[in-house]
Amino acid sequence: MTADLIRKEFALSIPRGNYWWLAAVLLLLIPVWPFVIVFTYLFFGFFMILNQFDKINHDLTLCATLPIPKTGVVWGRALTVMIIEAVMVVASWPLAILRHWIWTEDNASGMNVNLAFYGFVLVMYAVFNLIYLVGTYHKAYGILWPIGGGTLIAVVVGLVLTTAPIVWPALSVINDRGFGHLGIQAVVFAVGLVVWLAATWGGWRWAAARYEHVDL
Repeated sequence: MTADLIRKEFALSIPRGNYWWLAAVLLLLIPVWPFVIVFTYLFFGFFMILNQFDKINHDLTLCATLPIPKTGVVWGRALTVMIIEAVMVVASWPLAILRHWIWTEDNASGMNVNLAFYGFVLVMYAVFNLIYLVGTYHKAYGILWPIGGGTLIAVVVGLVLTTAPIVWPALSVINDRGFGHLGIQAVVFAVGLVVWLAATWGGWRWAAARYEHVDL
């Protein structure tokens, strides 16, 4: 059932133009920039999913007629969001490595793109996923808060986390341009990964419980 739900999501709810948001990873080659912003462009793609294609393709009506529980509907969307976010992160790795060899100076406008940086990106995605899922499935349609509010809060969290190593000397060890202090960087990444998985899973459980009481 899970595989079928994911196929339904990508066939009906994910516009093909949404994949162009993945090209934002090319911005990692800019010499100086707050690179966490690169990973926020994906939120606009999610807005297209919820605001346009879900309604155009009558996704809510279709899901109501399928022989699956409401929890399955939410689970399919949660997995789809996670897949897109994971693809965005993994697709950026070759660009991050290429950037390391092209530009030999630290990023003057924010945190360097390293393993710890990706841990913070995952925390940002975790915040968005929690708000997005819970806010979307508390009623039949909800767009402004889950997308707008989720994006705003997630971006603020991402900016704060990636700015902290710049302004707080105690955290400078995780802002190495390359693979220095790899151990602590790996810990930050692992924590970010756990937070991402836990927040999305918790958001699914919470959203599914609320969606059960929604009258479609």
